[in-house]
Amino acid sequence: MNRLLVVVLPVVVSCGAITAQTRRTFSLDVAVTVPAVALESGWTLSEVTGSGSFTSMRFFSGKVLIGARFDPLSLLISTAWAHPGHYIPGEALGEVLSPLVVDFGKRDVQPWGTANAVTGSYGSAQLTYAMTGLRLKGVATKNGKTVRFDTGLLTSSAPLEGLKFDREMDTAPGGVRLTVDLGVLLSRVEFDQSMAMPRADGVVVFDPTSPAFNGLTRGATDTGSYRLSWQSN
Repeated sequence: MNRLLVVVLPVVVSCGAITAQTRRTFSLDVAVTVPAVALESGWTLSEVTGSGSFTSMRFFSGKVLIGARFDPLSLLISTAWAHPGHYIPGEALGEVLSPLVVDFGKRDVQPWGTANAVTGSYGSAQLTYAMTGLRLKGVATKNGKTVRFDTGLLTSSAPLEGLKFDREMDTAPGGVRLTVDLGVLLSRVEFDQSMAMPRADGVVVFDPTSPAFNGLTRGATDTGSYRLSWQSN
């Protein structure tokens, strides 16, 4: 028994050294994508512009166990920005707290800031929109029908939980990229169901009670609309 303890103890100490955390920083930037092909709904997008206002991104150790697209309404959850299942954020590992207004019309990468963080096993992140939320404008076409749309302002103060980000974070140089996929975000929008008449310039602004705005809300709260990836230097 004494010999067994002599053998095991150094292993425990060694494992403790492996899991020790080291302070580090890394950059965070944002990219926006718009598909050139038709969405799942059959609508094709063009001339998409607009903006989204973020206040923070936080990184956690908790793993995201649900890989399929999440539709909040299918779970009848009253909090629109909640994450499904039994997701637990776990240990906080990093954060960027500076505000950012993302230009959805740009296709160039837009820098956000520098994360104060530690090394460790990352599993997820939390994205928080500012109260000004997001607004999108553009042209949608389907079966010969064209709609020049303005979504109106979508706001929420609750964070979007459980963005998937699996990485064993060490001290290697690099940064994280948040990609906002407008193809997913707008995939549930039926642009001809805005419940509003076109303005004098031909643009239709979504009524907040309309099926079109409801589809926007569901897309904006879908974690699949936001992808996180590591970019090595």
